[in-house]
Amino acid sequence: MNNIKYDVLALDIDGTLTTSEKIISPATKKAVIDLQEKGVKVVIASGRSEYGFRHIADELQFKKYGGYVMSFNGGKVTNYATGEVVYDTPLSLDMIKSVYDDAVRHNLGILGYEGDCLISGNGIDEYQEYDAWACKMGLKAVDNFPEYFKSPFNKCLLTGKPEELKRVLPVLREKYNEKLNIFLSEEYFIEVLPKGIHKAVALEHMLKVLGSEPERLVCCGDGLNDLTMLEYAGVGVAMANANPKLLEIADYVTESNDNDGIVKVIEEFFDYV
Repeated sequence: MNNIKYDVLALDIDGTLTTSEKIISPATKKAVIDLQEKGVKVVIASGRSEYGFRHIADELQFKKYGGYVMSFNGGKVTNYATGEVVYDTPLSLDMIKSVYDDAVRHNLGILGYEGDCLISGNGIDEYQEYDAWACKMGLKAVDNFPEYFKSPFNKCLLTGKPEELKRVLPVLREKYNEKLNIFLSEEYFIEVLPKGIHKAVALEHMLKVLGSEPERLVCCGDGLNDLTMLEYAGVGVAMANANPKLLEIADYVTESNDNDGIVKVIEEFFDYV
């Protein structure tokens, strides 16, 4: 370990902070709370909406310690203690309608976000039901998806069978090349965000607010949507269960999410506190 004093820890949720059962182990919970007690800022960096992981932020006592929450794969960053939004880049309503039309054309599911509820626009499927369960959110189908929303939101989530998403992904990327960031977060989820929005961009804005620097940031993740933040951080950590591309570029590989990999990271890089 070098002499840099790391002062910010960013954690993806699914496959990283939580186990395969979508819970935080007692050892990981204690380690994260103890780290905050010692003055290190902890950030949840997730593709979920903020409502989709409030229970996790509460469990880790973010209101007490001033933790930050990044939702929608970097579309929004909020100080969980104060509610201050430090970064917010939503999709326009016109773009949401265009993506909805493509979902219908390709017979894919589509999700939008309204408070603590996922809004389904082209029929509810098993992948949407899984997302609602994992995020502890409601799930509601509407007939007129684009007209339903009066305010823009940060991302659309397209859902469907892996083979269908693999076919449609390059088509959508070519169509929206100059306008949207489109990628797989799971083999059954296509994420649709404004162009240039990803986890590293959001972390850059957040570090300015905190007065920290990338060199003092440790980021942990397992999925392709974590790639940019691992590359951006002073230390990019891949979980043992991570996508092979993350394992290739990571500065450090820790134990799996089911074997308290985050505890090992805290012990390795924050032992000075």
